[in-house]
Amino acid sequence: MMRLPTPAELTAIVRQHIPSKPPKLARAQWIWLGAGALLVVVLTWLAWPRAQAVDVAVIDRGVVRAEVVDEARTRIHDVFVVAAPVSGELQRIELEPGDPVVRGQVVATIQPADPALLDARVAAEANAGVSAAQAALTAAEADYQLAQNDRQRIAALFARDFASQAALDAADAALRAARAAVNARRADLTRARAAAGSPTSRARRATPIASPAAGRVLRVLQESETIALAGSPLLEIGDPAQIEIVAEFLSQDAVRMQAGAAAQIENWGGDPPIPARVFRIEPYARTKISALGVEEQRVNVIIHLQEPERAPSLGHGFRVDARVVIAEAADALRVPTDALVRDGRGWAVFVVERGRARLRPIAVGHGGEDYRLVTEGLAPGDRVVLFPGDDLADGARIRPNG
Repeated sequence: MMRLPTPAELTAIVRQHIPSKPPKLARAQWIWLGAGALLVVVLTWLAWPRAQAVDVAVIDRGVVRAEVVDEARTRIHDVFVVAAPVSGELQRIELEPGDPVVRGQVVATIQPADPALLDARVAAEANAGVSAAQAALTAAEADYQLAQNDRQRIAALFARDFASQAALDAADAALRAARAAVNARRADLTRARAAAGSPTSRARRATPIASPAAGRVLRVLQESETIALAGSPLLEIGDPAQIEIVAEFLSQDAVRMQAGAAAQIENWGGDPPIPARVFRIEPYARTKISALGVEEQRVNVIIHLQEPERAPSLGHGFRVDARVVIAEAADALRVPTDALVRDGRGWAVFVVERGRARLRPIAVGHGGEDYRLVTEGLAPGDRVVLFPGDDLADGARIRPNG
């Protein structure tokens, strides 16, 4: 029967097989262990979440405006088109655009035009008519001279009682008839010369054209000498002090405007906007084709300058931008539009709370390009993230810039 070893014998056997000191590691093994530990530290540092640098704005109270901007054109309210009252030869207009004029000033002159040219047959007939009228006038003048002589002889006889009163009356009547015949033949000669186009038959009376109002010449539509027909436009006159702005706004924007609303004229060629007011919103919309080929309904909105005497010099047809205020609230809780993000069908902002961005739904009202009116969800002093990117999530660690 086999005997089992005692505990003391087992302890002696184990001590014989276990060395008294652990083996020493080689230098290469230590280098590899250090490199592995460094790699673990680097990977852990790279994978550790970092705080994102963001721009932050503070919620405050102030003015919130809802505005619409569109292109516009300047125009003078009353533009007078001076037209030719009669047909004739227009003399050269010496006025230049921008020249001042007063009411009643002669701005153009029209001379009677030469008659039209005639063909050979018609000209021969007209010349024959002139000759016949000239001969008739010569005969009438001879009859008139004879009537004068007869009247003188009968008057002398009547003075010596050799002629009766009836004979003297007959001589006076014959003289008057001869004189009337001469006048009639002269009229016939004038008519015949006019039909023949004789230069002597041309009336030399000029027709002056006066300015209908005081102002400045806007455009000279016909400067050189020419044959102008009745009703032909010659030049335009207007008063630059009566300048106004016409903007074509979309119909959905025009319905939100009101006469008297504040407006500003921008991009007129200078830096400060020009203060203005909405004067009239026309009730008729026109169909316009946009640059993208889309049909739009546009409404003319008439805008008047608040201080035209201090406004810069604007001419007729200048291009500007019109900015009209359609809603305004003073001392309103507002949020920058750059902080808003879509949250379903509503709006939300990222609020800074203890170094993290918290997505908070809010309710907003009207506003413009810079601010929107806050009706619910924020309080004065709250800090919100501006320009939040797609990589910013709820609860992310953030670090405000500056």
